[in-house]
Amino acid sequence: MISNTKISFPVPKYLIFLGLILFLPAVSVAQEKIDPAEKLAADISDFNLDDFSLIEAAFILSGASQPDSLQRYLNWYNKLLTTLKNFHFDPFDQEASAAKVFNYLHGTWLKKYKEEATTLLNVVNEKRFNCVAGTILFNLVCKDLGWQTEAFETPTHTYTIFPTFRKQLMVENTSTIGFDIMKNLHQYSRYLLQFYPEKQAFNIGLDKIYSYENSKGRRINNTELLGLLAYNRAYFALQDKNYRKAYDFVLLAQNFNRDSRSNIRFEKNLYFEWGKKLFSETRYPEAFEIFADAVYRYPDEENFAQNCKAAFFNTLIQARQKKDWPTCLRVTKEIFELNLLNNSDRTRLRKMLLNWANHFYMTGEQRQSRELIEIWQQLDPGDAKLQEFKQAVRKR
Repeated sequence: MISNTKISFPVPKYLIFLGLILFLPAVSVAQEKIDPAEKLAADISDFNLDDFSLIEAAFILSGASQPDSLQRYLNWYNKLLTTLKNFHFDPFDQEASAAKVFNYLHGTWLKKYKEEATTLLNVVNEKRFNCVAGTILFNLVCKDLGWQTEAFETPTHTYTIFPTFRKQLMVENTSTIGFDIMKNLHQYSRYLLQFYPEKQAFNIGLDKIYSYENSKGRRINNTELLGLLAYNRAYFALQDKNYRKAYDFVLLAQNFNRDSRSNIRFEKNLYFEWGKKLFSETRYPEAFEIFADAVYRYPDEENFAQNCKAAFFNTLIQARQKKDWPTCLRVTKEIFELNLLNNSDRTRLRKMLLNWANHFYMTGEQRQSRELIEIWQQLDPGDAKLQEFKQAVRKR
């Protein structure tokens, strides 16, 4: 029976964002140019962007998934860059130059903070933004002006780091006074309280918020930063109970950002909620795959391991009823890779394999018999019943 112990966590406030149609139908080679969203997903599959610039990827993930709309937003961005380059920054004072860019963006485009405004389309069309949108725009603009940028992602927030400037120059992009936040660490720590529930903030301590945030976060590059947009799409899909789409966007997001600190709790809830739903609908093989993925990603979560085994054995029962040996073979190989089975589980599995052995002996299915022997040997190579079955197969 599946565990009902729900892994319940608060979802970071900035995860909600405007919809994006990312996965489009398959197209012919002649249509390839009109499908930037699908091409982007293929490009990032090796965890690197080769065919798209960061700003192109940012706009596609924000929702500009057609060539005409994408080009329109790129024109906006290029015009913004031209405007900033005409400021004729002092090359010997990069900090002052970056501060000027920060102030210009907040004076013209980053006009109103809104938790749900997490995409660059929100910035362009509404002049609304949150920490994701503000950090992405500021980081990419500064990068294209010649200043190296990174970000710092925590369980609830993200902000800019200039790694080549003086030590620890950080920028809080949701506040007009956020440039070089370390100048007033006490004030900034209190500013961070808005991102925490009151009880949690009280337990941490009002003057320890900044230290707590940074102890739980990590530095990320700008490609990883873009992954937050895909995570936001996953969150939006989950709110609509579209588990398949949410899961697909999580897989995409993981290709951008393989260790997103702000989305660990969201991921765990998604694995649990969808796996539980599939299990309740007796779609056991699919539930097994979700929980198996959860175990791969979070091997220390005992609930995932228990639910994975429950889905596994129910899959075997269902597959036997349907005489579906390929499914049984596939999930058994995968459960061995996960190394989840205890002695009791292995005894139970042995009985199920013995049942298949009797079936294959009666039907004379040679290939299936050899496949069964292969996985049975992984379970217990010295099993006397296995040796008997091997001899019986050889005599046929």
